[in-house]
Amino acid sequence: MKDPVLSQALAALDGADIAASDDAGCAALLASITKVQGWLSSTEARVTSRMRELHATSGCMPASDRHTIEGGVSSAEGKRKERRSEAIDDVPSFGEALADGQIGAEHVDALANASAKLDDEVKARLFEDEDELLAEAASMSPERFGRSVRERARRLERDQGLERNRRQRRDTYLSRKLNGATGMIEGRFAFHPELANQIFGAVDLEVAAMVAEGEQRADPEFADRRVDRNRLAAEALGRLVGGGHQQIRPAEADITAIVDVTTAETGELHDHSVCETDDGAALPPASVLRLLCNGRVTPIYVDADGNPLAVGHTTRHANRAQRQALRALYRTCGFGECDTPFARCEIHHVLPWQLGGPTDLANLIPVCSRHHHVIHDHGLILDLLPDRTLTVARPDGTAVFTSEPDVPSRRSTRSRRRRTAA
Repeated sequence: MKDPVLSQALAALDGADIAASDDAGCAALLASITKVQGWLSSTEARVTSRMRELHATSGCMPASDRHTIEGGVSSAEGKRKERRSEAIDDVPSFGEALADGQIGAEHVDALANASAKLDDEVKARLFEDEDELLAEAASMSPERFGRSVRERARRLERDQGLERNRRQRRDTYLSRKLNGATGMIEGRFAFHPELANQIFGAVDLEVAAMVAEGEQRADPEFADRRVDRNRLAAEALGRLVGGGHQQIRPAEADITAIVDVTTAETGELHDHSVCETDDGAALPPASVLRLLCNGRVTPIYVDADGNPLAVGHTTRHANRAQRQALRALYRTCGFGECDTPFARCEIHHVLPWQLGGPTDLANLIPVCSRHHHVIHDHGLILDLLPDRTLTVARPDGTAVFTSEPDVPSRRSTRSRRRRTAA
């Protein structure tokens, strides 16, 4: 074998007395395993790349299916291996670093996942920083590297937001036709994000009102929760467009625009702009300024450090305004590097309510259900600083890690950082 380090790693594993190994010995064996696994993963990626080539040129079996059949892995894992080889083809230095044990296969997977849905131009611009990406991968955990790459991609996409927004507006359409067999009018549509938020925000509110009306009149379909919400949505749209709704009009839909003060005031994007809808869709500043002038819009302003402005507290449960303010700071679960989306998180009191903890933004953090259980079941102690740096400690006070929100602020261009305590 040409690589002496790999040969030494294989020899160390082949002759290891694992049962007699102490902690340092086990650590050395893991280092050898990492080296061998890196070489195997790199070789596997090259074989996968060749299988992809054979599939494209000779009609051979797709690489992912070959992995499933010959490698005995799941279909999802086979596809993951195929995406990994594609990423290495795009960024060859990652394959070399993988073979040398500088990074792991999960680092390559993080790069593949972050770039999978990017258009060609954005992907090319992302890979222009190949050396910097590799340096980050070698110094970060796969989770943290994944966040960093996604944030890079998000910034690149944001930089192209104006052009994409123009393209989305150009491609927006609504068509309909008569189905002769059923007599139903069927339609297709594609809306740009601003229009979609306007329409569906109003529809969702109208559906909620219709459900409340049905429950109030004790309609069995609503009381038993058997009502078809898709049908209600269609009827809600008809009521709104027809002008039958007395509480809200489509032009007054409830929209949440998350924007930092500087972007809102200047109408220009800067390096650390936050300018997006509640569901994370990037918006050009011009669209946000237009939204602020029309309809019932809920702007969530954040200051230069990403802290929400002018939101108070009153009750045990976080109110809607507080949840929106927290969404301006967190795209995902605030516990460590968890990727669970904010919409699926619960709002946790850092200092428990029963111990006097207020329902104030300074005492609230979004956590997914799994980590909510972890916090309570293991008695973890959370400390949240004014800059939203979270420290998690065991019941004996031993620090486990610290982390920061994953929406970037003026203070940092990096995604959420997680630091494991010594």
